[in-house]
Amino acid sequence: MIPKDKFDVEAVERLKTLPANELVPLLPELMTWMQDMNWPVAKPVVELLVTYPNEMTPLIDNVLAGDDDMWVYWCFVELIPKLPFYLKLVLAESVEQIASGERGFHEDVVELAQEALQNFEP
Repeated sequence: MIPKDKFDVEAVERLKTLPANELVPLLPELMTWMQDMNWPVAKPVVELLVTYPNEMTPLIDNVLAGDDDMWVYWCFVELIPKLPFYLKLVLAESVEQIASGERGFHEDVVELAQEALQNFEP
């Protein structure tokens, strides 16, 4: 059911038909398909991921704890803005660490983290 390649949009459509109890365990692997939002499969995957904000928040936090600039960038652009306020607060500590610039992320990522913190207001 997981996409086989970056063009496998049909797999994402099939995933949308799964009940939550079958889909939720696949979320960590699905999230890897949004590491490059230029892939055709990336946008449909994001649309699917954001329908599970509670389950996605710890996965986003794991990405923020890592060192993949592009994946963190796409989390700031595609996922974090779509989270409910209370879940953004769960990510605040990780976002603050990135926003400080001390973790060595590219300046674009640091700026996105700083902007995200400003938008963490209710």
